[in-house]
Amino acid sequence: MRPFPFSLIVCMLGSLAAAETPRLKLELPDVEKAAEDNSPTLRAAQSDWLAARGRGDSRRSDLWPRLTLDGNYKYLSDIPSLSLAPGRSQSFGDHNNYSIGPTLSWTLWDQGALRDAWRSADSAAEAKSEEYRAARRQIRLSTRLAYFQAQLASEQARLLGDSLRLAESQYQDIERRRQAGTSSRTDALSAHQEVLERKRLFRQARADLAVALRELFALTGRDPGCDLSLPLDAAMPPPMPAGVEPASVLVALDSPADLQRGLSAAEASPPDESHPAVQAFGSIAESSRRAARSARAGLWPKVLFSARTSLDHPNGPVLESFNQNTVGVMASLPLFEAGRTSRDAAQLDSQARAGDWRKEAVKQDLMRDWLKAKDQLLGLRSQKEIVEQAVAESKELARLIYDSYKGGQSTFIEVEAANLRELETRTQSAKTDSHILMQLAVLESLSERE
Repeated sequence: MRPFPFSLIVCMLGSLAAAETPRLKLELPDVEKAAEDNSPTLRAAQSDWLAARGRGDSRRSDLWPRLTLDGNYKYLSDIPSLSLAPGRSQSFGDHNNYSIGPTLSWTLWDQGALRDAWRSADSAAEAKSEEYRAARRQIRLSTRLAYFQAQLASEQARLLGDSLRLAESQYQDIERRRQAGTSSRTDALSAHQEVLERKRLFRQARADLAVALRELFALTGRDPGCDLSLPLDAAMPPPMPAGVEPASVLVALDSPADLQRGLSAAEASPPDESHPAVQAFGSIAESSRRAARSARAGLWPKVLFSARTSLDHPNGPVLESFNQNTVGVMASLPLFEAGRTSRDAAQLDSQARAGDWRKEAVKQDLMRDWLKAKDQLLGLRSQKEIVEQAVAESKELARLIYDSYKGGQSTFIEVEAANLRELETRTQSAKTDSHILMQLAVLESLSERE
């Protein structure tokens, strides 16, 4: 795998005797570009588009005169001859026969069959172009969702790290109070159990972050250049909690608030005819309609023009080479073909109607999904306001209950419940931010914005 460019990742070790922890900086635009560059699906869609465009260019050349160099040679074993007098005869030809020269041919009239065939191929190429655009949108959406998942995992690891620090601080305080005789062994053990549980959850959160990062790098096809097995959020303040493995890499991701501002414009752009999925089926339908016209033109006369100049041998009974110029016009009209052309045209008309119906179905699906995402976003933003208030209150409540416990007015079970509630509300706040970003990403993939 190729390493990321320096602008995308800063992952380096200090040159001091005690090596510094590597830092990994991932910015969403750079990750998106790397994922697009790496995607085999996107490359295949681009190759299909280029192939279809080349076919359209090829069909267009049929509209112009065609100039070819034609030649033929044949050998005759027996040459007919005529006896003119005793001992004399005249041969009518030669054993060696050849003709070589340029030929110009041009379709003068075909009821627009060639032109419609060209337009049909062009529409098919436009459909492939729209499919390529749709594939780009899908790759971008998949990358963003993976990025937001890594962002959420990083935030959860940081929150659990903070919670572990708090649990350790409370345990040490309770242990000192126990040694002073103002706290019980039961409370000390309970506090230590809380520390152990937070350590377990913190370790699991780091593993989840490592998995999310590897999923993200798998989309980009690049080597991070760092050990991702024990990552931590770069915003987590030092020092590390006691008894925790040191970080293998510190991860810095874009701010959720900045990303939300950047994606918020998608809310005002509902899907319309310009969406690549809609355009693709529209172009497919148009291609079939043009192909039907081209096929139906086969029921009408076709007029071809040709001109040729050649060097021929022999010149009848005269064994010499000579120049021959010919000009011709040929007309043809199908009289009976058992309805093949009409059936082909009817089939293509049916395909065009199917493309139109699929276009309408896609428009309905896009609008439905866009409205669903809008509804989800509205609900998440309302939840965000509630969760922000809950975070502030749960933090204050946890502090008050612990102060009350130190004053002998609350039990440690109440302290544990308050700490857990604070962690849950902060975690829910991070999840809500992540889900808002995901819905905004879905809205942009469905909107008219490119």
